[in-house]
Amino acid sequence: MENFLNTLKNLFGDALFNILNGIIALVLGFFVVKFLRFILRRLLNRLPINTTIATFLNSILSAILYLIYILIVLNAFNIATDGIVALVGSVGVAIGLALKDSLSNVANGIMLVTMKPFNVGDYVEVNGTSGTVVAIHMISTVLQTTDNKLITIPNNEVLSNNIINYNAMTTRRLDMTISVAYDSDIDLVRSTVLGLVAADERIFKDPAPVFKLDVMNSSSLDFTLRMWVQSGDYHNVKWQLNENIIKVFAEKNIEIPFQQVDIRMRKD
Repeated sequence: MENFLNTLKNLFGDALFNILNGIIALVLGFFVVKFLRFILRRLLNRLPINTTIATFLNSILSAILYLIYILIVLNAFNIATDGIVALVGSVGVAIGLALKDSLSNVANGIMLVTMKPFNVGDYVEVNGTSGTVVAIHMISTVLQTTDNKLITIPNNEVLSNNIINYNAMTTRRLDMTISVAYDSDIDLVRSTVLGLVAADERIFKDPAPVFKLDVMNSSSLDFTLRMWVQSGDYHNVKWQLNENIIKVFAEKNIEIPFQQVDIRMRKD
């Protein structure tokens, strides 16, 4: 190979040889990089990693391949690359400082898809913002609220705050407070509420529902009802049970109290 290159050099001279050598490196390197990127994509797709991570790694490694390719082509044209390498390093440092927050978001994005505190489709709450996760990008996470608004949260804020994942567990405990007037028949209240609970097949029988007098307020007796349901049934069970309690209490003359004040007149 060395003899062949020397022969070409003698035939075409140094300048033409450098041009020919550069063109060969340019064309051949293009197909080599294209082939290596194809192999890289196949390899990343077969690895047991998240699609987001695979896409990010593919973009980073592809950029490195193209950088090496450019340096090889320049060297083949006999163009000094020492200054270019130094310049690329300086530019990289400057870009790194300028994009410090963005790079931090990227790092947190990798942690999100690696640690998996939630997945796409989960209903979560992050720093007081609730919604369904529709996308986990390298820089931000996108939530869709129940009233169909999209909220984009930087990954820094996601990981630096408490994350509540309402879909992480398949079951949830539903707690409700039910208030009645002081003169209500407590046994009737208990049997009525537990009867409504038993009639709803979505509410688990085991663990058994709990209905206890919790607080004796100034104008009401407050009972706590605790029961277990599937996470997906949580809100529907709560809403339906509220309606049923209102209707049955009215039928059985069980008073639901409201704020009231007793005024006593004193005659001197």
